[in-house]
Amino acid sequence: MNVAFINPKGYLQSEPWMPLGAVQLATILSARHNVSFFDEEQFAVPDGQVQEADVVCITGMSHQADGIVSWARRGREWGKRVIVGGVHATLARERIHDAIVVRGPGEEIVEEIVGGTEADSCYSAPPIQDLDAFPFPERRRFGWTRYQERMDGLPAIRVIAARGCPFACKYCCNRRLTKGRLQLRKPEAIAEEIAEAKDQLGIKAVVFAMSVFTVNRRWAQDMCERLAALGAQWKATTRVDCVDPELLRTMEKSGCAALGFGVESGSDQILEILDKGTTTAQARQAFAWAKEAQLPTFAMFMTHVPGETPETLETTKRFAQQLAPPLGSTFQRFSPLPGSAFYDELDKWGEVVDREEGAGFGPIGFIPNGFVR
Repeated sequence: MNVAFINPKGYLQSEPWMPLGAVQLATILSARHNVSFFDEEQFAVPDGQVQEADVVCITGMSHQADGIVSWARRGREWGKRVIVGGVHATLARERIHDAIVVRGPGEEIVEEIVGGTEADSCYSAPPIQDLDAFPFPERRRFGWTRYQERMDGLPAIRVIAARGCPFACKYCCNRRLTKGRLQLRKPEAIAEEIAEAKDQLGIKAVVFAMSVFTVNRRWAQDMCERLAALGAQWKATTRVDCVDPELLRTMEKSGCAALGFGVESGSDQILEILDKGTTTAQARQAFAWAKEAQLPTFAMFMTHVPGETPETLETTKRFAQQLAPPLGSTFQRFSPLPGSAFYDELDKWGEVVDREEGAGFGPIGFIPNGFVR
């Protein structure tokens, strides 16, 4: 069977990284089907090639919602069986152009659905018990060389090392997606995937696609030992309350070239509203420890969040200057994501506007009380 697998274009300017979730599913399907993979976020997709397929599979996140709907509509107009999955399909409350919708992780059921006959159904996929039960994403087969993935100029890959998160930050939709369950892949399997990429693709660096690399200290230490043996530089992100001096020294010695901390705000009042579970004092300590370990760091902040005021925004800017991480700081405007705790109570905190007007990154924009358009 001919399958067209599409990662649709979103309204964000995405970085040139291969979308691993989509490639993983395409890899699974390719064992029995002729799969053509299209990444519209980076490359143009010829309609004619999609029309040649028997089944059109679409996956994406909330910032790709318009693209998901557009491809689902076209696929149905062309008389194709259309299957939609991913984060947006899982969290969306509406049907998507009479497509077959998969809510939840699709790895274990995508083959069954693609090979079925239903034209209009909704599936709730059960949680995956073993993240290492599937083949590694076939990066070379699905066009890795087109992406020119780099970390500090070195050829690199991203690796999905975990799913879920045990924390309950109110701006994040992960809690609803995974019910607070954290799943970590086995370090030996991750090391094998990296070694394979070194052999096949000549990569020299790895970027970990997980929000809190150090959430499990024993796992992080094990992973560091294997990364040191592989001799690859690597980059990850974590929380300021999930590190200690010894672990940071281990990370630096294992080749960590960049560690990002999700600080979010320089105001303890805002951190409490966000249910972040951390304080500015913990942030100062974490960056100080990293400096002692000579581990390069960067800080990630979120602005215009619920409860933000012009005063707290200025406090955050000053705090970033005081931390002065060697790799700098990034500032992302708050985006009300479907499935997050904030999403259904936005009127309490400010004004919901078109995303272009509010400069948001989610499906809608948001302007906190106390700010003007």
